[in-house]
Amino acid sequence: MTVALLAVFTFTMDPLWSIILLSAVQLGGTYGGSISATVLNIPGTPASAPTAIEGYQLTKKGEAEVALGINVFTSFMGNNMGLVLLLLTMPLFVKLSMMFGPWEMFWFGTFGVFIAANLSEGDTLMGMIAATVGLIISCIGIDPIDGSPRFTFGSTYLSAGIPLIPAMIGLFGFTEVFDGLTDIKVNNFPLKKTSLLGAARLWWKYRWLSVRVSILGYIIGVAPGIGASVSSWVGYDHARTTSKEPEKFGHGSIEGLIGSETCNMANVPGAYAPVLSLGVPGDAPTAIMLGILMLHGIRPGPMFMVTNPEWLYQIVVALFISGILFVIIGTYAGKGLVRLFVSTPRTAMSAIVAVLCALGSYATNINLMDVYTAFFFGVLGVVMKGLGMPVSPMVLGLILGADLLDVEFRRALLAGKGSIAPFFTRGVSIALIVFIAAVLFFQHVYPKIKPGRKKDRKVILE
Repeated sequence: MTVALLAVFTFTMDPLWSIILLSAVQLGGTYGGSISATVLNIPGTPASAPTAIEGYQLTKKGEAEVALGINVFTSFMGNNMGLVLLLLTMPLFVKLSMMFGPWEMFWFGTFGVFIAANLSEGDTLMGMIAATVGLIISCIGIDPIDGSPRFTFGSTYLSAGIPLIPAMIGLFGFTEVFDGLTDIKVNNFPLKKTSLLGAARLWWKYRWLSVRVSILGYIIGVAPGIGASVSSWVGYDHARTTSKEPEKFGHGSIEGLIGSETCNMANVPGAYAPVLSLGVPGDAPTAIMLGILMLHGIRPGPMFMVTNPEWLYQIVVALFISGILFVIIGTYAGKGLVRLFVSTPRTAMSAIVAVLCALGSYATNINLMDVYTAFFFGVLGVVMKGLGMPVSPMVLGLILGADLLDVEFRRALLAGKGSIAPFFTRGVSIALIVFIAAVLFFQHVYPKIKPGRKKDRKVILE
């Protein structure tokens, strides 16, 4: 939204400076969502939803400054590693991204559904149910293929579909508000102080996880149309499945924060590879940037990078400097917000957060109905919490449903003239199917057939 708002100020600027400005805005906005997600349990962007899961739990334990330090440092490192990958591998991955048709995008979305099931803290069935509910809700609105209304019940508001930001604010923010207002025994959160150097030491402990999810985030960024909203969940799931302490996830895991934030930020440089070399936007912000370039009479494409190679290097430098700036701003702004939060009585803070949730929902589309939507999803979140059903799979279902699974499956059928054979015969599709099968095998089958004696589960009290 920030990129869209500031785009109008670039009409009189030089095209290169326009893109430098908007790329810096995109980077800062992508990181900034993690601050409110950590301190208030309100994701500032869809990509910061996994951060809210772990960051807010750390805030409850008094480790808000630790969480914010991890966020800012891993975001900085994720951005830097993404920039290095952009410089080294852009031609290769651009060619790879052109091999992704609607068939491959569908399988990628299917992989996301299995990720949703893994976010259910051990209860796979509950995770699948929540993800399915999210997928169904995402189908509300005008059909993107033939333009017919679906599940709108004659409502003009529902014709535009369920807005993602108000729904997330409701599921994360309003749900926490209701808990805070109804718990009469609630106490203020403690606060343990830390420094950016301490966060750097923690990052070094998990540096190889950071490298792996940076590569994942960059690859997802190169593939057009997926974006940071999906990559942050992929990074979070990878951190969880490879962790030696998976029981900490959902209760304040440092690895979860590193997986989400690093993958999220490495995605940003990756999105510039297809837009500069092919004229195909990698995500929504780069789509706006492509429109700005076309307004200036510039059309990126294969020959554009041959005749204007300096654009790539100047954007890389701009993103690197922006990373340094958000480290400085995020460190001090985040700590100030944390100290305000812990010094305010919890019941009063819940009321303030409720107002912020309402304002954030309204500001998305300047529509009062979005506030009602957020409130509805807040109530739904409380009900799901009471039933032991996690909300995270529902959020991922909302993200994946309309944009990937539904649209890409139907586009694939149209492109294949009704045949489903390309889903199983195209090279990249086969590779994705094998990858999904391998992930499912090692997560759900291999642990049950793994040789060796079973661990003793008895607890010995000394």
